[in-house]
Amino acid sequence: MNDEKTLKFNKTAGIISIVMACIFAVTFVIGTFTDHKIAPVLFSDMNMGALIVSTVGIYIFCAFYAFFFGALFSQAVNLPKENKKRTGYIIAVTVIGLIALLICGGSVLDINNLGGIFPAVHRDVPQMIIMLIVGLIPISAIGFLACKKRSDALLAKHLILVLSAMTVSFLLYELVKVGLPRPRYRLVSKNYEGIDFRRWYNPIKNKAELIAKHGINKDDFKSFPSGHTSNSIMNITLFPALGLVYPSLRKRSMLLLALGLCVGISVLLSRMILGAHFLSDVSCGGFTASVVSAVYYRLYKKIS
Repeated sequence: MNDEKTLKFNKTAGIISIVMACIFAVTFVIGTFTDHKIAPVLFSDMNMGALIVSTVGIYIFCAFYAFFFGALFSQAVNLPKENKKRTGYIIAVTVIGLIALLICGGSVLDINNLGGIFPAVHRDVPQMIIMLIVGLIPISAIGFLACKKRSDALLAKHLILVLSAMTVSFLLYELVKVGLPRPRYRLVSKNYEGIDFRRWYNPIKNKAELIAKHGINKDDFKSFPSGHTSNSIMNITLFPALGLVYPSLRKRSMLLLALGLCVGISVLLSRMILGAHFLSDVSCGGFTASVVSAVYYRLYKKIS
């Protein structure tokens, strides 16, 4: 993990992340003043292709969560039995991992993802548990088995770093969504009384009243920023991070980064096509993820 080629890649990847952050900053400014013109041009209500891309994008992020938690769990289990902290580590990873994956399962089932493709799918506890068992725990098992015979303190630190970067990225956009409720374009296009286009810095102040009056799903006021974009742009970190578990993939790190970027851009576009986000929304999400990725690559070098 700390060979010369890997460190060289991480330096390059860090620079790429910074460049991407700058690009997203520029498109954010552009979107701030042109959102109302761009959104109608791209909008295609309930576009099935875009829905599938959006769903696959969020599942990939959740699958990475599951995979790296499984790998980290194996490191806790592999600690010497005489280590007094071993049991505590195992319990902590298990509890935190299950909570995170349950939340991930809910995201996959959301109306913006599988719930939009299959009307019978709902983000309720029973279905979230089913998604956890069927769609995520098997991925955790793959991560666990991949590291089953390895006990490496450095690997554990890197896995914690990856999972921390994912969590920070997730929390950042969730906190902003709470403070700046903005109606999605697909909602604005329906011309409900009292719901018009808003710039990101001019949030809705009577959201609860409008939801009650029109029977609107509260999710339709979570336009800014784009969580899907933030999660998917994080793939520039997550795809190359597979080399932590599978050393043979390290020589393909740049290819994996490019693949992650392609997935991220595809999801970004799908969110705008669906009218779920404006250009400024996806730009903010992309900027946040790019900055988190840049910090990740910087910390990777320090840990190594």
